Amino acid sequence: MAALTIEQLAELRRAVITGATLVTWDKPTINTAFQEIEDWFEANRAALGAAITGPFNATQKKRLVKMWLQQKYGRE
Repeated sequence: MAALTIEQLAELRRAVITGATLVTWDKPTINTAFQEIEDWFEANRAALGAAITGPFNATQKKRLVKMWLQQKYGRE
């Protein structure tokens, strides 16, 4: 599993805090949560890529997932 760097964790924390009205967690707790998300995604990346059928290469599949995640976030 890829470990998130200090810089990546700081960027993610800043993004979460933006617009937040109440913060109920501390830095180690949110760092752990982000690392767990990273670990889950990396563990399941191959299965997601295999689930996408059609004439898509790896770069195109990555973009498809990105677009889906952005749209999903907007509707939930």
